[in-house]
Amino acid sequence: MIAYIILAILQGLLEWLPISSSGQTFIVSMNIFGLSPEEAYSLAIWLHLGTTLAVLLKFKTDFIKIFKSFRPKSYLAEEIDIRKRNWLIYATIGTGITAVPLYFIFKIIISGAFTGFQGDLITLIISGLLVITGIILLKTRKMYGKNTISDVPKEIIPKDSFISGLIQGISILPGISRSGVTVSTILLEKYKQDNALRLSFLMSVPVAFASIIVDIVFGGSQILNVLNPLIIFISILISFIVGYLTIEVLLYIAQKISFGYFCIIYGVIAYLIIVPFMVVA
Repeated sequence: MIAYIILAILQGLLEWLPISSSGQTFIVSMNIFGLSPEEAYSLAIWLHLGTTLAVLLKFKTDFIKIFKSFRPKSYLAEEIDIRKRNWLIYATIGTGITAVPLYFIFKIIISGAFTGFQGDLITLIISGLLVITGIILLKTRKMYGKNTISDVPKEIIPKDSFISGLIQGISILPGISRSGVTVSTILLEKYKQDNALRLSFLMSVPVAFASIIVDIVFGGSQILNVLNPLIIFISILISFIVGYLTIEVLLYIAQKISFGYFCIIYGVIAYLIIVPFMVVA
């Protein structure tokens, strides 16, 4: 139980930093706590439920207004809420297009198709994806625009949100920071930083719930086969509490510190440690 509490705390803390919380929890749960790759991947998906609930609570006003805009009399809704609703719809569609195929590809990799150095190989893949995340963060950290979702022409929203969703889908791969790549994409679309950050977290909620469904239906939800549901519930609850209590501070830190260098250095160190071992063995 202690192992899952630690993993839940990690998820709650790292979700708000652009260093791929799923990648970090995946590596720790597999290499330190001995979970199989399939179980580690499934657990990483389920732990996101806790921080997703924290986002729902933190941005509850936005989500309540977005939900109300779906009502038949949606013409009474504020224009900004309709725009946010449309952003979430197109972003979710885009995410599904990239995330679902990549989910199955990664499941093949971790299912035992590669033997011998499977754990090391998966760690190297995640580390390589962290390096890619770091490069993206460094390339886009100063690309701030002047747009907000309330002032861009409304016909542009489907394109911008769909592209952001396509990129978000790539973060189904542990090592690709969801917040890092989506915020970077929205910044490249010339939105203000605070607007990009808000839109990034709003669009994360539908796909987090969808990921749970995909893991249950197509992945067999491996972690549910080995853990007592109560342990999973407690882990999600801890992830939620830690995430909600730390979101303000860590988002502030994330905007002040360049985590791109951290991702790159982390990935390079992993390669320097693991590759020689694989070669000698």
